[in-house]
Amino acid sequence: MSKIICDAVDFVFIHEINDMNPEGVPILEEGKSWKKIIPVEKPVYQSVIKQNDAGPTNEETITVKARCSNLTGLLVKYCGFHLILRISTDEKIFYVGTLEYPCIMEYTCDKVFDNFTFRAISST
Repeated sequence: MSKIICDAVDFVFIHEINDMNPEGVPILEEGKSWKKIIPVEKPVYQSVIKQNDAGPTNEETITVKARCSNLTGLLVKYCGFHLILRISTDEKIFYVGTLEYPCIMEYTCDKVFDNFTFRAISST
């Protein structure tokens, strides 16, 4: 799939999810909510199907550039935690990551902006 420009990116930590419904929508534990990343540029989503010896995999990548804030600080503090992302475009909402194949995050900072790369790899 070619790049999709995202309108919004929200996240939730795996331990805040109670279950997933049959359509793949996370059901959050009571009192938990989605946390919004406020980007300074449009986030970019990319999906690539790769053929491996063990079979095909789908690698989804989302890059987000945001100003340093309390919320991005939460992501940095818990950077080793697994996540599920909720991606909004002007056409639909979809989710990246599952309980079995959650997102992992890579992070860099230049003291003004936090740069996040979220990646989820799943079987197809």
